[in-house]
Amino acid sequence: MKPKVVFILLDAFRGDYINPVDTPFLHAQSQQGVFGRKMKTTAGFCQRTTVVTGSRGESNGNFTMFAFDEEHSPYAFLRNKNPGRSLGVMERGLAALPSTPRFTRVKRVLHRHLVERPKMRLRTRIRQQAEQAGGNAPAGFIPFDLLPQLSVPEDEKPIHLPGAGTVESIFDVLTEAGIAYDYLLYPVIELADDAVLEAVLQRRDNEARLVLAQFSDSDFQVHHCGPSSPERRKIAAEIDRKLREIHTHYGEGHTWVIIGDHGMTDVTSELDANRITDDAARATGAVRGKDYLVFLDSTMARWRWLTPRGEAMAVGLAAHVELKSRGRFVDDALAKTHAIPRHDRRFGDLIWWADPGVLVFPDYFHGPEDHNQGMHGYDSNHPDMKGFFLACGPGIEPRELTDADLTDVCPTLCGALGVRNPDAATGRSLID
Repeated sequence: MKPKVVFILLDAFRGDYINPVDTPFLHAQSQQGVFGRKMKTTAGFCQRTTVVTGSRGESNGNFTMFAFDEEHSPYAFLRNKNPGRSLGVMERGLAALPSTPRFTRVKRVLHRHLVERPKMRLRTRIRQQAEQAGGNAPAGFIPFDLLPQLSVPEDEKPIHLPGAGTVESIFDVLTEAGIAYDYLLYPVIELADDAVLEAVLQRRDNEARLVLAQFSDSDFQVHHCGPSSPERRKIAAEIDRKLREIHTHYGEGHTWVIIGDHGMTDVTSELDANRITDDAARATGAVRGKDYLVFLDSTMARWRWLTPRGEAMAVGLAAHVELKSRGRFVDDALAKTHAIPRHDRRFGDLIWWADPGVLVFPDYFHGPEDHNQGMHGYDSNHPDMKGFFLACGPGIEPRELTDADLTDVCPTLCGALGVRNPDAATGRSLID
């Protein structure tokens, strides 16, 4: 078996999760290789793009999972349709029923069976159609009438295919060099760590020089329990066990690059940006969908103006006490600091960014009962937002890094494989 480079991304896994008790395998490897306990991530929600290109949003054009861009929307088939209209009528009818204790329990059961479950089935069908149209991102809880206004910049094409992105990726370089690779990151294997483990074990003897895999429980499950919880420690321990099993199965002689692409922090409060938006709209007479659009990320609210009446909302929003005291509006200076594509209207004409620990709720990624205890997507300079970097294997001398950046991952993989960096890469190899 030829030596491989095995790259494993641990979603939202912080470096301070690594210790001799909870994660003995990772801890031992950190003592034997190059280790950066605090690796700076990128702003927004497109870390995969940075991992595979070595570039930031200002050059690769990706910042958030969804953008205001109806021309390239994979949900265009919903235009002039409202597939949730009948469900909306049912939901309003249930809400009109009496709210006595007995009726409340009945309403909850009816709502689950007559509204929530049919909505989830509808969203599954919509996602299947969107994938056929080139969209590889989950529609989550985005309003049905907003979907046709949105594109999916990072996932318009499968990110692991040559030519998929706006800038050159490691996959373009590997294809040029004739080097085979296996991509097992999202969305190829989605939020299924046991399936990832089996897939990686099966790849040991194939011809791929580079195996890329992702474990997601450190993100998906920790959203629910929070990074300071005992449950998080158990989740980290189980991922550590899976990594040890892979390492044992592959044996010696391979190069291992394992990262946490970003961190996560405990949620301390919630902010209803939807209500604030409605208040600002009433003050100017603006109508959602006609005068403005809004997208509610879990740590951001982003508005796109369609008419001058909609744009007039900006004054009220900028002066809103809750928005001013619990976050920041992205201006040119902040955008430059964090490499945010500020003047790309696809991401909004006005962007509000929550302070660490403040959760936008409700948002378009989580259900009405999902009061998450952990969240990411805050200021990438915050210690809790940082991930980690670890590389070990033949010829890699142990050392601890005082600084590392997510843009360094791609050049590190390229160096380990003996190929050039992608054109837009700005980082450096951390194992040279």
